[in-house]
Amino acid sequence: MRKMLIAGLFVAGSLLFVPAAFSATGSVLLAQAGHAHGDGAGMQAMPGHGSMQHGMSSEDSNAKVSDTVEVTGCWIRALPAPAPSGGYFVVHNHGKQAIKLTGARSATYGMVMLHKTTEKNGMSSMSEAGDITIPAGGSLEFKPGGYHAMLEDATQAPKVGDAVTLDLLFDDGTKASAQCEVRPANARVK
Repeated sequence: MRKMLIAGLFVAGSLLFVPAAFSATGSVLLAQAGHAHGDGAGMQAMPGHGSMQHGMSSEDSNAKVSDTVEVTGCWIRALPAPAPSGGYFVVHNHGKQAIKLTGARSATYGMVMLHKTTEKNGMSSMSEAGDITIPAGGSLEFKPGGYHAMLEDATQAPKVGDAVTLDLLFDDGTKASAQCEVRPANARVK
């Protein structure tokens, strides 16, 4: 029998979010394929959740802008603070070599992490994504129910219509920035 601890609930519109359910094995289980971290209760014990910005080092603030990587279609869901949100976008690698996405940051959020949602036996689970490879000449979509940026600890909750800057950091020391449109909590991919 699997034991689970459910850490809080909140409702946004007609959606019920379960911030996090922890199984006896320590994995995070979600009741909604969207985002569900709540206030991050218990997240500090999970790898990668104790850092301020996923994959960020002091050198990242001086990263040069990539001339081969482009980020398009960036948007985030407007959720009331302190609820975390998700960032969605498409990363295009116009270069001749694969590149690895190693982290992300935003001045609007105290913590940005790269996650992947997977579904198995009708249950969604979210886990921190390690280095994410974007193939040469290829693209990778970050979308609800798949890869996404987990945005936590907003300095001030963004409002629908605002634009939030998101920097994506790569293994070659470069970055790509995007202006992310803030959409309603019930927004879907266009």
